[in-house]
Amino acid sequence: MKKCSKCKKEKSLSEFSFKIKATGLRHRQCKECTRLLIRNHYNSNRQYYLLKARKRNKTLRDKVNVFLCQHLLKNPCVDCGESDVTVLEFDHKGIVPKLKAVSQLARAHFPIDKIQKEIDKCEVRCANCHRRKTAQVFNWFKNKSARSSTDRVLVFGTSDVGSIPAGRTK
Repeated sequence: MKKCSKCKKEKSLSEFSFKIKATGLRHRQCKECTRLLIRNHYNSNRQYYLLKARKRNKTLRDKVNVFLCQHLLKNPCVDCGESDVTVLEFDHKGIVPKLKAVSQLARAHFPIDKIQKEIDKCEVRCANCHRRKTAQVFNWFKNKSARSSTDRVLVFGTSDVGSIPAGRTK
């Protein structure tokens, strides 16, 4: 049993955090009083902590953006060779389980090493090639009417959609 220097109550030793764990030395205030002290300090200095977090988040975001941009500059689209960073995307390979999309990891301030592990599961594709590959993999336009509508647009062109004859496929 130990007496808290703040609330003056006798509490079990487990109610006090370690100050130096190797020697078994514990803090003088109990965990409950320490939590209260920390909460009050945060509430009276909230703006400082929010500003500090905003600066840290911007720094982290900038580091990740530079990292991603460098990766995309070195790796053009695997299908067509497009190298414009603004249209390049990360496409997960096959059925490899993904943690999250690379962009979601970047927005959530994940560390660069975790983002790199997720990038290792991906291929770089431009937006057009990525959409085409995804459509093929997931068998989009698998029903005949959708496919025939798409075929009619391709045959008759897209300059005047109203002039495309409506046809039904049974």
